[in-house]
Amino acid sequence: MRTSSPTGFWLPIFAGLCASLVGIGLARFAYTPLIPELIQARWFSANDVVYLGAANLVGYLVGALLGRPLARHVGNTSALRFMMLAVTAAFFACAFPLSVSWFFGWRLLSGIAGGAIMVLVAATVLPHVPASRKGLASGAIFLGIGLGIAGSGTLVPPLLSLGLQDTWLGLGALALMLTALSWFGWPDDPVHAAA
Repeated sequence: MRTSSPTGFWLPIFAGLCASLVGIGLARFAYTPLIPELIQARWFSANDVVYLGAANLVGYLVGALLGRPLARHVGNTSALRFMMLAVTAAFFACAFPLSVSWFFGWRLLSGIAGGAIMVLVAATVLPHVPASRKGLASGAIFLGIGLGIAGSGTLVPPLLSLGLQDTWLGLGALALMLTALSWFGWPDDPVHAAA
C-alpha cells in the first residue's frame, strides 16, 4: 500500500485538503461574491441568481445521500477523483451562460459532487493515517474548506476585473490544478469495504 512508509500519510492528507478546498470551499463559496456581477452583467435576473444558488445547495443534499452508494460501486478513490473533475467541469461550463437551465444543471452537479466529497473524504483519508496524526488529518481536511472560503473572498474580486467569464475560467483552472496535484495522493481503496 502506498501509505505504508512513515511519511506516506502526508499525500492522502494533502489530497483530502485539496478535495475539501475544491468541492466545498470553492464550489460552494465562490458563487457568493459573483452574485452582484451576475446580475449587473445581465447574465441572469436577481430571481434567477437566487434560484441558481439554491440548485447548488440542493445538490449538496443529493450528493451527501449518493456519495456512499457511489463509492461502493467504483471505490472511494475513483469517486473522489470523479467528483473533483465534475466540480472542475462545472466551473468551466459556468463560463458560458447559455441558459438558466444550463447553469442550473451545472450548479446542481457542482453541489452533488461537493456533497459526495464531503461524506467521502474523511472516510477515505483517515484509515491510512496513524492514530497520532488523525487529528492533524481531520484539521487539514477542514482547513481545505476554510482555504476555499478565504480564496473565494480574495481571488474572485481580482478575477472579476478581467470579466465574469474569465473569473469562471480562472476558478476552473484552479480546481483543475488542485485536482491534478491530488490525483496520485489518494490512498489505495481497501480490499474489503469498511463498516
